[in-house]
Amino acid sequence: MQFEHKNLQLVAATRSPYNLPAGYRGEVRVGDLRDANYLDRVLTGIDVICHAAGWSNYSAQGQASRVNYLEPTIDLINRAREWRVARFVNLSSIGVAAFNRRSQDDSPGKPRRGCAMLNCMVAVEDYLKTQADRISIINLRAGIYSGQQLHLGLLPLLLQRPGLPLVAGRYGYLPIVDGDDLGQAFARAALLPDISGYVSLNIAGAESPTQKAVLEFINTNSKQKYATPAALPLALALPIYKVLSWLSYQQKNPATTCAITAMLTNPAIDTHKAQQLLGYKPLVKWQTSIENFVSDYQHRPVNPALFIDPKDLLV
Repeated sequence: MQFEHKNLQLVAATRSPYNLPAGYRGEVRVGDLRDANYLDRVLTGIDVICHAAGWSNYSAQGQASRVNYLEPTIDLINRAREWRVARFVNLSSIGVAAFNRRSQDDSPGKPRRGCAMLNCMVAVEDYLKTQADRISIINLRAGIYSGQQLHLGLLPLLLQRPGLPLVAGRYGYLPIVDGDDLGQAFARAALLPDISGYVSLNIAGAESPTQKAVLEFINTNSKQKYATPAALPLALALPIYKVLSWLSYQQKNPATTCAITAMLTNPAIDTHKAQQLLGYKPLVKWQTSIENFVSDYQHRPVNPALFIDPKDLLV
């Protein structure tokens, strides 16, 4: 989808220019958000920030998430205010809210013991709310990442954990969001006129398939076959997750963690508010997005470990 805007100039802030799309023709400012000097260089002349720095760490340990995501993000917000940036578009996750309140775009984040990554996202959202009188803020709570070049997140972890039960029933959905649709949401949020304060929006696909449907689809459309675990009611699945988490806590690659459990307990996500405010319309069917994900997953080396090395942080 193409967006027109008078005098629009794109600037990509990244540690790894080779990760940019092949057709990108805008300015590139290479650096690291953990570098205070870089923050001033990267913000020069910027009116809108699309903060999509990725930190896909599902471990229970909080230090890496604080150092590599929370602290640099707070610094970026503070510098954005000093440089009089007009708008800050933030990437968050539906997982920050309690599972029974995720359909509400503006439900408060819920800190949980052992959910380091999600807790840091909650802290960022809470801090952004305190700055909403000085800068326009649109918070995008994304669903489960899928599509091309999106190897991080829940889907690879599920394929690597065939013994982890799925959830059935009201909270057994995987609200897939394709990378292209997520990009559309960022573009629309960045260019939306006459919006002030803090707005939070759920961003997902047109449909929320069940976990079982996604795993069965992967097996049907993949040369490599993966186990399709049993789907259990939430009341049975949660105790199993807790036991598996406790038994494998000291392992380098535990069976599950608080963050994995949190991201596996989803209702069907409604994007009506984003459609109404932004004109957001998810275009990629979840089946197509999963096919693209599987194709990349099978042809690229993927770190089977749960933890993302800090040097691989995407900025």
